[in-house]
Amino acid sequence: MNRIDWPRDTARRPVLAACAGLVAVLAYAGAAALITGVLGLGAEVTARLPWGSTVFAGVALALVVGVPMTVVACFGSRGNAYTSVAAVVAGSMLIGWIAVEIGFVRTYSWLQPVFAFAGLLIAHAGLRRFRRTS
Repeated sequence: MNRIDWPRDTARRPVLAACAGLVAVLAYAGAAALITGVLGLGAEVTARLPWGSTVFAGVALALVVGVPMTVVACFGSRGNAYTSVAAVVAGSMLIGWIAVEIGFVRTYSWLQPVFAFAGLLIAHAGLRRFRRTS
């Protein structure tokens, strides 16, 4: 019978934790910049946001990207057995965030493909940790 083993303490786990931690810090910084108004999107782009609110957008960024990436960083640094699952979920959420952001904002930045690629790498790193055993 096949089952999935959850490997612990692999060489890539600290790298995954560090990358997820960096993405989390950048997400929180972006959220803070949106909430405080430091990052001005302009009236046209702000009007496209839900409720026309950069505060809502900042809180959503922190919750949808920052928190899941923080979980991956914490799990990865502790060698938690659920690091792989958390990485797949967090990476997928980051990719989804970028897709929804492009749909709402309808403007493009070099940061969008960079973070979409980061989400893809983090999700892929989580998927690579699954091993099928007999």
